[in-house]
Amino acid sequence: MNKRIIRRALIISLLSLAGFFVLVTTVNQQIVHQQARDLRRVGRTYAASSHDGVNRQALAESEAAFITVIPNNPRTTRQKVMADALRGNRDAAFVTTVNVNGRTEQAYLFQNKGQWVAVSRFKSSVWTTAPEQFWLLTLAFAALLAAILIWLFRSEHRYQEAIEVMSHNLDRIRRKKDPDPVILPPDSPFVPVARRINALAAEQAHLREKVAVRQSSFDRLIDNLPLGVMLIDTDKDVILHNHAMSQLLGHQIPQPRHSYLDDVKTYALARMIEHTFRHEKTHHQELTILTTQKSVDASVIPLNQGISRLQVLVILYDVTYLRQVEKMQLDFVGNVSHELKTPVTAISGFAETLLGGAKNDPATLDRFLGIIYDESKRLTQLIKDILTLSRPDSNQNVAASVALKKLVDDALHNLAKVIQDKQIRVEVAITPDLLVVTDERKLTQIVRNLLNNAVFYNRLAGHVTISAQVVDHQLSLAVADTGIGISETEQARIFERFYRVDKARSRHNGGTGLGLAIVAELVKSMDGHVAVHSQVGVGSTFTVTLPVGEGPHRG
Repeated sequence: MNKRIIRRALIISLLSLAGFFVLVTTVNQQIVHQQARDLRRVGRTYAASSHDGVNRQALAESEAAFITVIPNNPRTTRQKVMADALRGNRDAAFVTTVNVNGRTEQAYLFQNKGQWVAVSRFKSSVWTTAPEQFWLLTLAFAALLAAILIWLFRSEHRYQEAIEVMSHNLDRIRRKKDPDPVILPPDSPFVPVARRINALAAEQAHLREKVAVRQSSFDRLIDNLPLGVMLIDTDKDVILHNHAMSQLLGHQIPQPRHSYLDDVKTYALARMIEHTFRHEKTHHQELTILTTQKSVDASVIPLNQGISRLQVLVILYDVTYLRQVEKMQLDFVGNVSHELKTPVTAISGFAETLLGGAKNDPATLDRFLGIIYDESKRLTQLIKDILTLSRPDSNQNVAASVALKKLVDDALHNLAKVIQDKQIRVEVAITPDLLVVTDERKLTQIVRNLLNNAVFYNRLAGHVTISAQVVDHQLSLAVADTGIGISETEQARIFERFYRVDKARSRHNGGTGLGLAIVAELVKSMDGHVAVHSQVGVGSTFTVTLPVGEGPHRG
């Protein structure tokens, strides 16, 4: 129980008891004074009456008093007690209290005709004179005191509840939570305070809503940034990060505060952060994240938040693709230079030989001119392929109705000699009436490159199957062969420029290493997809899926 309530109850109880004591004492004194006046009246009546014993006895009985004449030689106990009371008080009449036979009496002593007379009664008090009234008064006082205490405790309890509720609401407001409703009677002294708290809660709720909206916008902005962002506080704990940073570091960064060393496993980046904390200067460096092997452009920036409140902002920009593109460009230039150099060298060498006198030999002349012609064709095809790769999207798709089987037959006609020499059996599973609406030029290049690949890399007396179907405006074209096959490790790279599974056979067949790369680029430009399924020593199947429209004259 509240000590303040106990203290107040104790004070009220003590004050009430004191008031009750004063009241009872006052009433008791009034009774004593009234009894003294009655004894004086009886004494005066006694002095004015006759002095025979009959009259004294009648007066004593009528007044319920004791009338005692005090002789010089007292004999009875009462006379002796009265005589003792006279000692030192023989000048005038007086009222005193005596004890006779163990009972307290109030006596009036006076002189009557040379004799001292005592008129006495049992001493009256509030509890002897009116015991019923005294006890009723006591019970009424106790009931009133109990009612006051009950009222006090109930009031204090209501006040305490109101204080606790408002304190609880203030604490919830401090912790940025909605307060509980406060229900108070209209006459409560806490109504103005409750109104102010409710107004404060409403204002803070509005501010929290605005902050939440801004925080949500900020979080979405940070999470959607292509940059990796991490904010580190003075204690070197991570207090903010985004999804891009988790991807760059190679693991999901936990939300609770934790040391940045739990996430940053790259020494170069950790050293940049430590130097920034130590020197409070921005550091910038390109480095490789060890866990993901991603190349990043890293910036570590100090943010001063006042004395001893330095924060560090880490920003990582993924430049892996840029570096890969740079490498691809360098590799492409190197490969182009090498591929161009080979036929040019051959043409130059054989031409020089002919100019040196070999032209006089008809057989040598014919053989060298044939080689020069083949190398020039290879050079021309290489240039065409390079140009195709350099601008696959230079021309938009030109839609036209294409007879697919005729397109395949034309491509096979250009390979007739190679097919005959290698004794390859070709099966075209395409109906003559299959018409599709697509870009004929690009589709022709795709089919020719796939067929070239299937024929040149096939085994002697092998088999090539070309099939196609249109389902839901999607053309599925498959070219299957029984050639050397492609291992799983190489399947991911066969669409790279100048990549050859069998380099010796490719050069022997006059291949440039760009055929499948051209197929991939053209299919991509047509919003399609190309896939390969292959097994070493068994063969390969290339499947091209393209969005097309059905021809108007399909039978």
